[in-house]
Amino acid sequence: MFLERFAVFTLRLRAKLLDFYDYLLRETDSQLGQIFFTSCFILLTGLLFYIWITPYSLWFKFSFTVIYLLSALFCISGIYFIIKRKRIRSNTLEVYTLNDNEPVRFQQFNLNSIPLTEIQANAVFKAFSGKYLTGDYKSFESLILMEPVPARDRLEWKDLSPKRPKQVNRQTLLEFLSHLIIGFENLDNHQMILFVKHYFTLKNTAGTEQHLSSKNISDWRNNKASYLKEISSIFKAIL
Repeated sequence: MFLERFAVFTLRLRAKLLDFYDYLLRETDSQLGQIFFTSCFILLTGLLFYIWITPYSLWFKFSFTVIYLLSALFCISGIYFIIKRKRIRSNTLEVYTLNDNEPVRFQQFNLNSIPLTEIQANAVFKAFSGKYLTGDYKSFESLILMEPVPARDRLEWKDLSPKRPKQVNRQTLLEFLSHLIIGFENLDNHQMILFVKHYFTLKNTAGTEQHLSSKNISDWRNNKASYLKEISSIFKAIL
Protein backbone atom coordinates (compact mmCIF):
# COMPACT_ATOMS: atom_id res chain seq x y z
CA MET A 1 0.00 0.00 0.00
CA PHE A 2 2.79 2.39 0.93
CA LEU A 3 4.69 1.66 -2.27
CA GLU A 4 1.56 2.25 -4.36
CA ARG A 5 0.93 5.61 -2.68
CA PHE A 6 4.56 6.55 -3.09
CA ALA A 7 4.44 5.64 -6.78
CA VAL A 8 1.29 7.72 -7.30
CA PHE A 9 2.85 10.65 -5.44
CA THR A 10 6.00 10.36 -7.57
CA LEU A 11 4.02 10.35 -10.80
CA ARG A 12 1.96 13.36 -9.73
CA LEU A 13 5.07 15.25 -8.66
CA ARG A 14 6.75 14.45 -11.98
CA ALA A 15 3.69 15.66 -13.90
CA LYS A 16 3.59 18.93 -11.95
CA LEU A 17 7.32 19.50 -12.51
CA LEU A 18 6.95 18.84 -16.23
CA ASP A 19 4.03 21.30 -16.36
CA PHE A 20 6.16 23.91 -14.60
CA TYR A 21 9.13 23.37 -16.91
CA ASP A 22 6.85 23.46 -19.94
CA TYR A 23 5.33 26.73 -18.68
CA LEU A 24 8.78 28.29 -18.46
CA LEU A 25 9.59 27.23 -22.00
CA ARG A 26 6.19 28.24 -23.43
CA GLU A 27 5.55 31.54 -21.68
CA THR A 28 9.07 32.91 -21.40
CA ASP A 29 12.16 32.97 -23.47
CA SER A 30 13.68 29.48 -23.04
CA GLN A 31 17.08 31.11 -22.61
CA LEU A 32 15.75 32.92 -19.53
CA GLY A 33 14.63 29.59 -18.11
CA GLN A 34 18.13 28.18 -18.46
CA ILE A 35 19.64 31.30 -16.88
CA PHE A 36 17.15 31.08 -13.99
CA PHE A 37 17.94 27.45 -13.12
CA THR A 38 21.69 27.91 -13.64
CA SER A 39 21.72 30.97 -11.35
CA CYS A 40 19.79 29.07 -8.66
CA PHE A 41 22.21 26.14 -8.91
CA ILE A 42 25.26 28.41 -8.58
CA LEU A 43 23.69 30.27 -5.64
CA LEU A 44 22.87 27.03 -3.82
CA THR A 45 26.39 25.70 -4.42
CA GLY A 46 27.85 28.89 -3.00
CA LEU A 47 25.61 28.62 0.09
CA LEU A 48 26.62 24.99 0.58
CA PHE A 49 30.30 25.90 0.43
CA TYR A 50 29.77 28.80 2.86
CA ILE A 51 27.91 26.63 5.39
CA TRP A 52 30.58 23.93 5.38
CA ILE A 53 33.45 26.38 5.96
CA THR A 54 31.66 28.16 8.82
CA PRO A 55 31.32 26.69 12.34
CA TYR A 56 27.73 25.50 12.08
CA SER A 57 26.66 22.32 13.85
CA LEU A 58 27.16 19.08 11.96
CA TRP A 59 23.45 18.22 11.86
CA PHE A 60 22.69 21.60 10.28
CA LYS A 61 25.36 21.06 7.62
CA PHE A 62 24.01 17.62 6.74
CA SER A 63 20.42 18.91 6.69
CA PHE A 64 21.34 21.71 4.31
CA THR A 65 23.31 19.25 2.18
CA VAL A 66 20.18 17.13 1.75
CA ILE A 67 18.17 20.25 0.81
CA TYR A 68 20.94 21.26 -1.58
CA LEU A 69 20.97 17.87 -3.31
CA LEU A 70 17.19 17.95 -3.82
CA SER A 71 17.25 21.55 -5.04
CA ALA A 72 20.24 20.89 -7.30
CA LEU A 73 18.44 17.89 -8.80
CA PHE A 74 15.43 20.12 -9.46
CA CYS A 75 17.56 22.79 -11.17
CA ILE A 76 19.56 20.29 -13.23
CA SER A 77 16.32 18.58 -14.29
CA GLY A 78 14.92 21.94 -15.35
CA ILE A 79 18.00 22.76 -17.43
CA TYR A 80 17.94 19.30 -19.00
CA PHE A 81 14.23 19.53 -19.79
CA ILE A 82 14.55 22.92 -21.48
CA ILE A 83 17.57 21.86 -23.57
CA LYS A 84 15.88 18.58 -24.54
CA ARG A 85 12.59 20.29 -25.44
CA LYS A 86 14.40 22.83 -27.62
CA ARG A 87 16.20 19.99 -29.42
CA ILE A 88 12.91 18.16 -29.96
CA ARG A 89 11.36 21.29 -31.42
CA SER A 90 14.39 21.87 -33.58
CA ASN A 91 14.13 18.35 -35.00
CA THR A 92 10.36 18.38 -35.58
CA LEU A 93 8.23 21.45 -35.99
CA GLU A 94 9.82 24.74 -35.32
CA VAL A 95 13.23 25.16 -36.93
CA TYR A 96 13.63 24.96 -40.65
CA THR A 97 16.75 24.38 -42.70
CA LEU A 98 17.26 27.21 -45.15
CA ASN A 99 20.00 25.62 -47.20
CA ASP A 100 18.81 25.54 -50.83
CA ASN A 101 20.65 22.25 -51.43
CA GLU A 102 18.67 20.39 -48.78
CA PRO A 103 15.07 19.25 -49.24
CA VAL A 104 12.88 21.05 -46.71
CA ARG A 105 9.26 20.50 -45.77
CA PHE A 106 7.57 23.14 -43.67
CA GLN A 107 5.62 21.61 -40.81
CA GLN A 108 2.41 23.48 -39.99
CA PHE A 109 1.32 24.36 -36.47
CA ASN A 110 -2.34 23.59 -37.20
CA LEU A 111 -2.42 26.68 -39.39
CA ASN A 112 -4.25 27.54 -42.57
CA SER A 113 -4.01 30.64 -44.71
CA ILE A 114 -7.22 32.53 -45.43
CA PRO A 115 -8.72 31.50 -48.77
CA LEU A 116 -7.38 33.94 -51.37
CA THR A 117 -7.66 33.99 -55.12
CA GLU A 118 -4.58 34.94 -57.11
CA ILE A 119 -6.05 38.41 -57.64
CA GLN A 120 -6.77 38.86 -53.92
CA ALA A 121 -3.31 37.63 -52.91
CA ASN A 122 -1.74 40.08 -55.34
CA ALA A 123 -3.95 42.87 -53.99
CA VAL A 124 -2.96 42.10 -50.37
CA PHE A 125 0.72 42.10 -51.31
CA LYS A 126 0.44 45.44 -53.14
CA ALA A 127 -1.62 47.00 -50.33
CA PHE A 128 1.02 46.23 -47.72
CA SER A 129 4.08 46.77 -49.92
CA GLY A 130 5.81 50.07 -49.37
CA LYS A 131 4.80 51.30 -45.93
CA TYR A 132 4.59 47.91 -44.27
CA LEU A 133 6.81 45.45 -46.11
CA THR A 134 9.19 44.94 -48.99
CA GLY A 135 10.24 41.77 -50.74
CA ASP A 136 9.51 39.43 -53.58
CA TYR A 137 5.97 38.31 -54.37
CA LYS A 138 7.16 34.71 -54.57
CA SER A 139 8.23 34.92 -50.92
CA PHE A 140 4.79 36.27 -50.07
CA GLU A 141 3.23 33.33 -51.90
CA SER A 142 5.42 30.97 -49.88
CA LEU A 143 4.16 32.65 -46.71
CA ILE A 144 0.55 32.11 -47.78
CA LEU A 145 1.25 28.47 -48.62
CA MET A 146 3.50 28.15 -45.52
CA GLU A 147 6.34 26.74 -47.57
CA PRO A 148 10.05 27.16 -46.68
CA VAL A 149 11.80 30.37 -47.73
CA PRO A 150 15.61 30.74 -47.98
CA ALA A 151 17.03 33.32 -45.60
CA ARG A 152 18.10 35.60 -48.45
CA ASP A 153 14.51 35.74 -49.78
CA ARG A 154 12.72 36.64 -46.56
CA LEU A 155 10.25 39.50 -46.60
CA GLU A 156 11.28 42.64 -44.73
CA TRP A 157 8.77 44.21 -42.37
CA LYS A 158 9.54 47.93 -42.32
CA ASP A 159 6.56 49.56 -40.58
CA LEU A 160 7.86 51.83 -37.81
CA SER A 161 6.52 52.06 -34.29
CA PRO A 162 4.44 55.22 -33.63
CA LYS A 163 5.92 55.49 -30.12
CA ARG A 164 9.48 54.66 -31.17
CA PRO A 165 9.92 55.90 -34.74
CA LYS A 166 13.41 54.41 -35.00
CA GLN A 167 12.17 50.90 -34.20
CA VAL A 168 10.27 48.37 -36.29
CA ASN A 169 6.64 47.95 -35.28
CA ARG A 170 6.45 44.26 -34.50
CA GLN A 171 2.87 44.46 -33.26
CA THR A 172 1.54 45.44 -36.69
CA LEU A 173 3.39 42.46 -38.15
CA LEU A 174 1.67 40.14 -35.67
CA GLU A 175 -1.68 41.74 -36.48
CA PHE A 176 -1.00 41.28 -40.18
CA LEU A 177 -0.23 37.58 -39.71
CA SER A 178 -3.26 37.05 -37.49
CA HIS A 179 -5.47 38.23 -40.36
CA LEU A 180 -3.56 36.33 -43.02
CA ILE A 181 -3.09 33.00 -41.20
CA ILE A 182 -5.95 31.15 -39.54
CA GLY A 183 -4.86 29.83 -36.15
CA PHE A 184 -1.88 32.16 -35.80
CA GLU A 185 -3.28 33.66 -32.57
CA ASN A 186 -3.33 30.17 -31.00
CA LEU A 187 0.42 29.66 -31.35
CA ASP A 188 2.49 29.98 -28.22
CA ASN A 189 5.13 32.69 -27.99
CA HIS A 190 8.00 30.46 -29.04
CA GLN A 191 6.17 29.22 -32.12
CA MET A 192 5.22 32.77 -33.14
CA ILE A 193 8.81 33.92 -32.82
CA LEU A 194 10.08 31.07 -35.00
CA PHE A 195 7.32 31.57 -37.57
CA VAL A 196 8.09 35.28 -37.91
CA LYS A 197 11.83 34.66 -37.99
CA HIS A 198 11.43 32.17 -40.82
CA TYR A 199 9.54 34.53 -43.14
CA PHE A 200 10.58 38.05 -42.12
CA THR A 201 13.59 40.17 -41.33
CA LEU A 202 13.13 43.22 -39.11
CA LYS A 203 15.50 46.14 -39.58
CA ASN A 204 15.24 49.57 -38.02
CA THR A 205 16.07 52.85 -39.74
CA ALA A 206 19.76 52.38 -38.89
CA GLY A 207 19.79 49.02 -40.68
CA THR A 208 20.16 47.06 -37.44
CA GLU A 209 18.33 43.74 -37.42
CA GLN A 210 15.77 43.36 -34.66
CA HIS A 211 13.94 40.33 -33.33
CA LEU A 212 10.48 39.49 -32.06
CA SER A 213 10.28 38.88 -28.32
CA SER A 214 7.73 37.41 -25.90
CA LYS A 215 7.07 40.91 -24.58
CA ASN A 216 6.19 42.12 -28.09
CA ILE A 217 3.66 39.31 -28.34
CA SER A 218 2.16 40.02 -24.91
CA ASP A 219 1.85 43.72 -25.74
CA TRP A 220 0.19 42.87 -29.05
CA ARG A 221 -2.38 40.58 -27.44
CA ASN A 222 -3.47 43.43 -25.14
CA ASN A 223 -3.17 46.28 -27.64
CA LYS A 224 -6.32 47.98 -28.99
CA ALA A 225 -4.53 50.86 -30.72
CA SER A 226 -5.87 52.39 -33.91
CA TYR A 227 -2.75 51.51 -35.92
CA LEU A 228 -3.63 47.84 -35.43
CA LYS A 229 -7.20 48.46 -36.59
CA GLU A 230 -5.74 49.94 -39.77
CA ILE A 231 -4.37 46.49 -40.64
CA SER A 232 -7.84 45.04 -40.29
CA SER A 233 -9.40 47.78 -42.41
CA ILE A 234 -6.95 47.08 -45.25
CA PHE A 235 -7.93 43.42 -45.30
CA LYS A 236 -11.62 44.29 -45.20
CA ALA A 237 -11.23 46.68 -48.11
CA ILE A 238 -9.59 43.98 -50.25
CA LEU A 239 -11.70 41.00 -49.23
